[in-house]
Amino acid sequence: MLKRHCRMASNQKRKAARSGLTLVELAFVTPVFLVFVYAIFEFAYAYMVSNIIQEATQEGAKLGRCEEVTTAQVQTKVKSLLNTVFDAELANIMVKDASLFDTPGVDASQINFSSLPDLELSNAKKAQLFVVRVEVPYKDVRLLSTFFVDPAKAAEAAAKEANMVLSGHSVKRHE
Repeated sequence: MLKRHCRMASNQKRKAARSGLTLVELAFVTPVFLVFVYAIFEFAYAYMVSNIIQEATQEGAKLGRCEEVTTAQVQTKVKSLLNTVFDAELANIMVKDASLFDTPGVDASQINFSSLPDLELSNAKKAQLFVVRVEVPYKDVRLLSTFFVDPAKAAEAAAKEANMVLSGHSVKRHE
């Protein structure tokens, strides 16, 4: 019985010595865990915004296929869908003539969509290709700020972030 009492006392001493170590481990692990959680939230939100942009362009292009629909109506439809996630005034919504896609051998990845001619859908010819495109700067729709960036490198990070754009487009033929 005396031996058992001594064993309990030594276990209690080990637990007391261990409690400080647990706090130190927590101090090391918590920041790493929070950065992972931040990244998961941010990537998930950016993915959701990209999907909404793509859905909005598809719905706008479907509407634009119909006769007697104007470009303004398509842009209003796209804005109404974008407003479910972020302020649509932050986005650049374009309806452009996409006849360039009818040319054989055109590489769509090399096309500068903003340089394509604007198109008024109410004046579009039958079977004319058009594109509905939405672009929004990532810095305007991000969920969380980059609070952990070193102030000395903040300007460099801001420059990289300024070039990031979330975009989507749909190409359809006018009927």
